[in-house]
Amino acid sequence: MAKYDFSIRYYGNALEDGRIPIKDLAPSLLALSESFHEIQKISNPNEPELSLDIKATSEGSFIVDLLLSNGKDLLNQAISLLTNKENEAVLNLASYVSIFLAAIPLIKKLKSHKMTNQDENKDGHTTLTFDDNSSITVSNEVVESCKSITFRKSVRKFVQPLENEGIEGIDYYHSKEETYTILKEDYSLFEVPQTKNKELEPTISEVYLQIINVAFEHGKWKFSDGTNQFFASIEDEEFIAAVEKNQQQFGSTDTLRVILQNNQQLTSNGLKSEFVVTKVLEHLKGAQQIALDLE
Repeated sequence: MAKYDFSIRYYGNALEDGRIPIKDLAPSLLALSESFHEIQKISNPNEPELSLDIKATSEGSFIVDLLLSNGKDLLNQAISLLTNKENEAVLNLASYVSIFLAAIPLIKKLKSHKMTNQDENKDGHTTLTFDDNSSITVSNEVVESCKSITFRKSVRKFVQPLENEGIEGIDYYHSKEETYTILKEDYSLFEVPQTKNKELEPTISEVYLQIINVAFEHGKWKFSDGTNQFFASIEDEEFIAAVEKNQQQFGSTDTLRVILQNNQQLTSNGLKSEFVVTKVLEHLKGAQQIALDLE
């Protein structure tokens, strides 16, 4: 099993006088774990999932052991030693910490300055230039991590204790000789930016829809396609005019044959659909009589 240490320390008067119990920092520590999982997915998606063993060492201080197991049984452990996989795993864990350490200042920079240029180098690194004429060169994995909404949300939750009165900063490091700090005034820099929705090609189909609710004030109608219920706007002006003039009357089981357009977007929360009835082709009244079968 490969192991690599990473230390963090929350500090401030609230921890010193016990106003904020250590257990209240648990969501922050869980978010730290999620951020490393996302880094691993970006860097080595086929690697066994790492785990974090978190130990409190003093008031507000924790040692985080990043653990990566290549197999629980003795045979796999022996194979790992013979094939040098253990050393490779340690190097991977070290790289995840390095990515995290580089991503934090880049997130702060991206929030405080506008990026003007991005050059991907041939050595696996990318140079980012900003509107203050400064530039930062980081690994492609750091860039991809900062672009990941999952990683950004996890980092935001990790620094969230800074919102609390009496917590002034978070120190984090692998080696004490290189200690990094996030201060309370930095907290706003970790706000997760809104992702741009991706418009997908709309689909158009002729379907039968049962009316559930009628919107007489130009709102959205509620329909059922026999399986799902959903809201849709109607853009057929001729049909809407007939409804307003009371030329169209509706029963509880009436059905419309329509041209239905489904406008879809990919959002940060997944797929989103918006339905539009572009044309009403036929209004079928609900069954009110029993049909007599004739031979």
